[in-house]
Amino acid sequence: MTPDLPKSHSRTFARYYALRLLYQLELAGRLLDDVLEEGSQVLPQDKAEDCLHLCENKESCEQFGFFELFAEEPKGYALDIVRGFEQNRVEIDALLNSVLEHWSLHRMPPADRSIARMGTWEIMYNDSVPNSVAINEAVTLAKEFGGDDSSKFINGVLGKIANLEEQRK
Repeated sequence: MTPDLPKSHSRTFARYYALRLLYQLELAGRLLDDVLEEGSQVLPQDKAEDCLHLCENKESCEQFGFFELFAEEPKGYALDIVRGFEQNRVEIDALLNSVLEHWSLHRMPPADRSIARMGTWEIMYNDSVPNSVAINEAVTLAKEFGGDDSSKFINGVLGKIANLEEQRK
């Protein structure tokens, strides 16, 4: 089942797109500019058309709606998140490793790792997003795309990072 994605103009949707990009970049071992140049971040239109042939009611087809959401190039806040992570990757990963107890960043599932990185970037490098919003948005993503305990784990990790950020100020 396709998750209920928010409207394409919202920051929440931008986080979905950023998560998709971070996940793709990690699995492919690539940088954002390389992926954008080749256009592989856009879901293939032929897959969407194949999907439509399988749907009886094309207007309400969830799968087609999912393809349509990612049919455009990422822009705005989604790119800010991914570029912000790329620019601060070493610091973000070091910070995450410092708060993980009896665990390491590279043992985390890729979706959880991408969510944690995105949330950490928002907490540490984006003052326009309150820490509570960054954490809540990350927890929501973890509920939809992570494992059974991912949302609790992400909440705990980002809570520790938010506390460190508050102490630093």
